[in-house]
Amino acid sequence: MVVSMKSNILLDTNIVIRLLARDNEEQFVIVEQFFKELELGRKSATLLEIIIGEIIYVLKSVYKQKKDLIRSQLELIFGYEYLHIENEYIMREALKVYALKNIDFADAILCVKKKLEGYEVMSFDKDIKKC
Repeated sequence: MVVSMKSNILLDTNIVIRLLARDNEEQFVIVEQFFKELELGRKSATLLEIIIGEIIYVLKSVYKQKKDLIRSQLELIFGYEYLHIENEYIMREALKVYALKNIDFADAILCVKKKLEGYEVMSFDKDIKKC
């Protein structure tokens, strides 16, 4: 997918959190309107890999959400046509691994990159062996 440059915006963690957690109604209304604009193709945005990791961390640690819920919510977000996801295929696969294994999202990315891109992973983390 080619992202239109007419309004390409980098999304911060708190934007996606407001949409998913709906814990600040005033900000939620703004974010909801923005995502409607995305849906209609009036705006385009990019979600960076590092921000996805931070979103997952916040949802898990602050909002105490289960991995399956986090995965399903992010898959919905990834579905917006005018939202570019940095390394989208890797992020989608890492979400699957994250939800299925007892590892954190950073380790899931390492596992997926090892499997799909042939990297060797150097780590003292025993969770990497769960890949």
